[in-house]
Amino acid sequence: MSDAPPPPPPKGQRDYSQARLTRHAIERFIERFHVPEPEAEGALRTALARTRRLGRNPENGAVAALALHRGRMLVAIFQESTCLTVLTWPLFEPRMPEFGRVRLPRKRGRMLRRLQQDPPDEPDAPLSDQ
Repeated sequence: MSDAPPPPPPKGQRDYSQARLTRHAIERFIERFHVPEPEAEGALRTALARTRRLGRNPENGAVAALALHRGRMLVAIFQESTCLTVLTWPLFEPRMPEFGRVRLPRKRGRMLRRLQQDPPDEPDAPLSDQ
């Protein structure tokens, strides 16, 4: 194994994989995404390695971040460097205004594809050979 740090996430994305995970967050991830308990922490950290920030709650400073787990939208709520809970999209959508959003960005499909894609090897490399 190499001791080299992982590459930074692509522009517009954040890596929350090193955040402290509360027991509550792991339990909600297991419950809502049907992940076996022994694999839950690793799978959640993998999903949190590529996130898109959705907004910040001005009342308590919590941050909502969108990630994908096996093609399903996952919203993690962070307070400072701790993941407090994990929600499915239908559970988070009614709470979006609390995080300063009325709706998702207009090009939602593009945002989800970018979370799913492997980053190009070189920063200026095209995404496909057209």
